Amino acid sequence: MGTYFRHRKTETIKVPYSFRCEQCMKDSGQLVATISGIEAEINSNYKELEYNKQQILNEQAHKNLVRAVKDAHTNATQKNIFSKDFKDECPHCHKPQSWAVSGLKDDMFGTPIVCVILGIILGAGCYFFSGVDNALTIAIIVAGICFVLAAGSLILNIIKIGNKKKQTSAVSQKNVPVIEWGAVQDILNEK
Repeated sequence: MGTYFRHRKTETIKVPYSFRCEQCMKDSGQLVATISGIEAEINSNYKELEYNKQQILNEQAHKNLVRAVKDAHTNATQKNIFSKDFKDECPHCHKPQSWAVSGLKDDMFGTPIVCVILGIILGAGCYFFSGVDNALTIAIIVAGICFVLAAGSLILNIIKIGNKKKQTSAVSQKNVPVIEWGAVQDILNEK
């Protein structure tokens, strides 16, 4: 049996931003959000990647970064949904900002959906490939555990959003961050 090595790469980029605190009304000053692309991966039989495969890995990691930056830009400029990469805690009073609720809402169903899909796959795998008499029972238990985890994750996300809304509901002036997209304009211009 042969061995193989996983070669992974993630690209990140820093995006400067600032905001006026909705609680204490002070300017946050220059802050930096780090946007990361999805991790690119190539499997190889060798510990060191060949040049052409390394280039493919680099290109995929860069494409993933471009996609992440473009998504964050589109969401922020067109939908007023700010990625969780843009931290909303005021550096002066350490209180949250109302604009961050949109990022939490946007990411609310991510983990629960993964848990449900995992439950379906694991349940089906247990049922079809276990080879025991009580395979259906085992499959239902495994899928049930994943569904409970999905429900728990969803409830936790709803509680987080509710807490953030409660903490920011008394503000008199709603602000949004000022994101300096010019710092990543070369990424935004890529196709």
